[in-house]
Amino acid sequence: MSAKLSSLRKRLVKLEQEHADRVRREELENCNCPELKSDVSFLAVWPEALEAEMNETCPVHGLRRFGEIVIMDCVKPDGTESENTMKMCQLIDSHERRLAQHSQSSVEPEEENDSQES
Repeated sequence: MSAKLSSLRKRLVKLEQEHADRVRREELENCNCPELKSDVSFLAVWPEALEAEMNETCPVHGLRRFGEIVIMDCVKPDGTESENTMKMCQLIDSHERRLAQHSQSSVEPEEENDSQES
């Protein structure tokens, strides 16, 4: 009898995992995160355009994931960064902090649930 139960459990676990994988694939179809939709880095040229992109939300993740962001801007003749570059760096830093807070807050409830089940 226990061999049958063990076999049934294994099959159930496999079916649950397949279902979870299918649901995840369907969710990702709606994702608009540049990091997950493209193999190339996200290109930032103007601070206003970058800010607009960062303010858009992803239907799957909430805050969008950009991955590596390449800033296209020229340095001043004296070798210092332009105001556009500095503003884009600030936008990227701010977005990364928000993303870290978002990720942390979405993990905490799961940890609470895990500790309650134990």
